[in-house]
Amino acid sequence: GVENKLEDAIQLTFSVLSQLDVHLPSTPPDKSVVMNDWMDMTRTLQKVSYDEFLSFREMSDINKIAAMKTLHLLILYTYFSKQEYLPIVIIQSVQLTLQHGICKESCVAIASCSYVLCEFQDFKGAEYIGGLSIGILEKLKAQEYLSQVYICTFGGIFGWIRNFRLNFENLLLGYKVGMQTGDIHHAMFNASS
Repeated sequence: GVENKLEDAIQLTFSVLSQLDVHLPSTPPDKSVVMNDWMDMTRTLQKVSYDEFLSFREMSDINKIAAMKTLHLLILYTYFSKQEYLPIVIIQSVQLTLQHGICKESCVAIASCSYVLCEFQDFKGAEYIGGLSIGILEKLKAQEYLSQVYICTFGGIFGWIRNFRLNFENLLLGYKVGMQTGDIHHAMFNASS
Protein backbone atom coordinates (compact mmCIF):
# COMPACT_ATOMS: atom_id res chain seq x y z
CA GLY A 1 0.00 0.00 0.00
CA VAL A 2 2.89 2.37 -0.75
CA GLU A 3 2.31 5.98 -1.80
CA ASN A 4 -1.34 6.00 -0.73
CA LYS A 5 -2.32 3.81 -3.66
CA LEU A 6 -4.50 1.54 -1.61
CA GLU A 7 -6.98 0.92 -4.42
CA ASP A 8 -4.15 -0.39 -6.62
CA ALA A 9 -2.74 -2.44 -3.74
CA ILE A 10 -6.16 -3.99 -3.11
CA GLN A 11 -6.57 -4.93 -6.76
CA LEU A 12 -3.08 -6.41 -6.82
CA THR A 13 -3.75 -8.52 -3.72
CA PHE A 14 -7.02 -9.76 -5.26
CA SER A 15 -5.02 -10.87 -8.29
CA VAL A 16 -2.39 -12.61 -6.16
CA LEU A 17 -5.10 -14.38 -4.16
CA SER A 18 -6.73 -15.58 -7.36
CA GLN A 19 -3.43 -17.15 -8.43
CA LEU A 20 -3.35 -18.89 -5.04
CA ASP A 21 -6.84 -20.29 -5.67
CA VAL A 22 -8.49 -18.00 -3.11
CA HIS A 23 -11.24 -15.98 -4.74
CA LEU A 24 -12.85 -12.85 -3.41
CA PRO A 25 -15.78 -11.22 -5.21
CA SER A 26 -14.93 -8.29 -7.50
CA THR A 27 -17.96 -6.46 -6.13
CA PRO A 28 -19.12 -6.94 -2.56
CA PRO A 29 -22.09 -9.28 -2.21
CA ASP A 30 -25.34 -8.12 -0.71
CA LYS A 31 -24.95 -7.13 2.95
CA SER A 32 -27.39 -9.83 4.05
CA VAL A 33 -25.17 -12.51 2.45
CA VAL A 34 -22.10 -11.09 4.19
CA MET A 35 -23.98 -10.92 7.52
CA ASN A 36 -25.09 -14.56 7.21
CA ASP A 37 -21.52 -15.65 6.46
CA TRP A 38 -20.27 -13.50 9.35
CA MET A 39 -22.75 -14.99 11.81
CA ASP A 40 -21.91 -18.54 10.67
CA MET A 41 -18.20 -17.84 11.14
CA THR A 42 -18.58 -16.34 14.62
CA ARG A 43 -20.88 -19.17 15.75
CA THR A 44 -18.32 -21.70 14.53
CA LEU A 45 -15.51 -19.96 16.42
CA GLN A 46 -17.57 -19.73 19.60
CA LYS A 47 -18.44 -23.44 19.49
CA VAL A 48 -14.78 -24.47 19.50
CA SER A 49 -13.21 -24.67 22.96
CA TYR A 50 -10.07 -22.70 23.64
CA ASP A 51 -7.97 -25.86 24.08
CA GLU A 52 -9.45 -27.49 21.00
CA PHE A 53 -8.75 -24.39 18.90
CA LEU A 54 -5.15 -24.18 20.06
CA SER A 55 -4.66 -27.86 19.26
CA PHE A 56 -5.62 -27.34 15.60
CA ARG A 57 -2.89 -28.51 13.29
CA GLU A 58 -0.54 -25.91 11.89
CA MET A 59 -1.14 -24.87 8.30
CA SER A 60 1.34 -26.64 6.00
CA ASP A 61 0.14 -25.89 2.45
CA ILE A 62 2.54 -23.21 1.18
CA ASN A 63 -0.12 -21.73 -1.12
CA LYS A 64 -2.57 -21.36 1.76
CA ILE A 65 0.13 -19.80 3.94
CA ALA A 66 0.92 -17.36 1.12
CA ALA A 67 -2.80 -16.62 0.80
CA MET A 68 -3.00 -15.92 4.55
CA LYS A 69 -0.04 -13.53 4.30
CA THR A 70 -1.78 -11.74 1.43
CA LEU A 71 -5.12 -11.65 3.27
CA HIS A 72 -3.26 -10.27 6.27
CA LEU A 73 -2.17 -7.28 4.17
CA LEU A 74 -5.65 -6.97 2.75
CA ILE A 75 -7.17 -6.64 6.23
CA LEU A 76 -5.18 -3.45 6.76
CA TYR A 77 -5.77 -2.13 3.23
CA THR A 78 -9.53 -2.66 3.37
CA TYR A 79 -9.75 -1.19 6.86
CA PHE A 80 -8.40 2.07 5.48
CA SER A 81 -9.85 2.10 1.99
CA LYS A 82 -12.66 -0.31 1.10
CA GLN A 83 -14.33 -1.14 4.38
CA GLU A 84 -17.17 -2.95 2.66
CA TYR A 85 -14.59 -5.67 1.89
CA LEU A 86 -13.18 -5.92 5.43
CA PRO A 87 -15.66 -8.52 6.74
CA ILE A 88 -15.28 -10.54 3.53
CA VAL A 89 -11.50 -10.62 3.93
CA ILE A 90 -11.76 -11.57 7.61
CA ILE A 91 -14.28 -14.33 6.81
CA GLN A 92 -11.98 -15.75 4.11
CA SER A 93 -8.99 -15.67 6.49
CA VAL A 94 -10.89 -17.42 9.27
CA GLN A 95 -12.31 -20.01 6.86
CA LEU A 96 -8.80 -20.84 5.62
CA THR A 97 -7.71 -21.19 9.25
CA LEU A 98 -10.62 -23.49 10.11
CA GLN A 99 -10.15 -25.60 6.97
CA HIS A 100 -6.35 -25.78 6.70
CA GLY A 101 -5.00 -25.10 10.20
CA ILE A 102 -3.52 -22.21 12.12
CA CYS A 103 -0.61 -20.05 11.06
CA LYS A 104 0.89 -16.86 12.45
CA GLU A 105 -1.45 -14.71 10.36
CA SER A 106 -4.45 -16.50 11.87
CA CYS A 107 -3.98 -14.54 15.09
CA VAL A 108 -4.51 -11.25 13.21
CA ALA A 109 -7.57 -12.58 11.36
CA ILE A 110 -9.14 -13.82 14.61
CA ALA A 111 -8.25 -10.58 16.45
CA SER A 112 -9.78 -8.54 13.61
CA CYS A 113 -12.94 -10.63 13.89
CA SER A 114 -13.05 -9.86 17.61
CA TYR A 115 -12.61 -6.14 16.92
CA VAL A 116 -15.44 -6.05 14.38
CA LEU A 117 -17.75 -7.92 16.78
CA CYS A 118 -17.52 -4.89 19.08
CA GLU A 119 -19.30 -2.91 16.38
CA PHE A 120 -22.23 -5.33 16.71
CA GLN A 121 -22.00 -5.02 20.50
CA ASP A 122 -21.38 -8.75 20.83
CA PHE A 123 -18.94 -8.21 23.66
CA LYS A 124 -19.13 -11.74 25.04
CA GLY A 125 -18.33 -13.25 21.64
CA ALA A 126 -15.65 -10.64 20.98
CA GLU A 127 -13.99 -11.37 24.32
CA TYR A 128 -13.91 -15.12 23.67
CA ILE A 129 -12.64 -14.76 20.10
CA GLY A 130 -10.10 -12.15 21.22
CA GLY A 131 -8.79 -14.70 23.72
CA LEU A 132 -8.39 -17.22 20.89
CA SER A 133 -6.29 -14.72 18.93
CA ILE A 134 -3.99 -14.12 21.90
CA GLY A 135 -3.71 -17.89 22.37
CA ILE A 136 -2.57 -18.37 18.76
CA LEU A 137 -0.18 -15.43 19.05
CA GLU A 138 1.45 -17.00 22.10
CA LYS A 139 1.41 -20.59 20.82
CA LEU A 140 3.08 -19.70 17.51
CA LYS A 141 5.34 -17.05 19.08
CA ALA A 142 4.15 -14.57 16.44
CA GLN A 143 5.82 -11.50 17.98
CA GLU A 144 5.72 -9.71 14.62
CA TYR A 145 1.91 -9.59 14.96
CA LEU A 146 1.68 -8.79 18.67
CA SER A 147 1.09 -5.08 18.05
CA GLN A 148 -1.83 -5.81 15.69
CA VAL A 149 -3.42 -8.39 17.95
CA TYR A 150 -3.07 -6.18 21.02
CA ILE A 151 -4.66 -3.13 19.42
CA CYS A 152 -7.64 -5.24 18.33
CA THR A 153 -8.00 -6.96 21.69
CA PHE A 154 -6.72 -4.63 24.41
CA GLY A 155 -7.56 -1.47 22.46
CA GLY A 156 -10.80 -3.00 21.15
CA ILE A 157 -12.84 -5.52 23.10
CA PHE A 158 -11.04 -5.28 26.44
CA GLY A 159 -11.24 -1.49 26.16
CA TRP A 160 -15.03 -1.86 26.09
CA ILE A 161 -15.52 -4.38 28.85
CA ARG A 162 -12.99 -3.53 31.55
CA ASN A 163 -11.24 -0.59 33.12
CA PHE A 164 -8.74 1.00 30.76
CA ARG A 165 -5.98 0.86 33.39
CA LEU A 166 -6.09 -2.94 33.15
CA ASN A 167 -5.22 -2.66 29.43
CA PHE A 168 -2.53 0.00 29.69
CA GLU A 169 0.47 -2.33 30.21
CA ASN A 170 -0.56 -4.51 27.26
CA LEU A 171 -1.07 -1.49 24.99
CA LEU A 172 2.34 -0.20 26.04
CA LEU A 173 3.81 -3.61 25.22
CA GLY A 174 1.99 -3.50 21.87
CA TYR A 175 3.65 -0.15 21.19
CA LYS A 176 7.13 -1.33 22.21
CA VAL A 177 7.00 -4.61 20.29
CA GLY A 178 5.52 -2.87 17.24
CA MET A 179 8.41 -0.40 17.24
CA GLN A 180 10.95 -3.22 17.69
CA THR A 181 9.50 -5.33 14.88
CA GLY A 182 8.96 -2.44 12.45
CA ASP A 183 5.18 -2.44 12.72
CA ILE A 184 5.08 1.33 13.18
CA HIS A 185 1.40 1.72 12.16
CA HIS A 186 0.10 -0.61 14.82
CA ALA A 187 2.63 0.57 17.39
CA MET A 188 1.20 4.07 17.00
CA PHE A 189 -2.37 2.74 17.27
CA ASN A 190 -1.39 1.09 20.57
CA ALA A 191 0.24 4.32 21.78
CA SER A 192 -2.80 6.43 20.94
CA SER A 193 -5.38 4.12 22.55
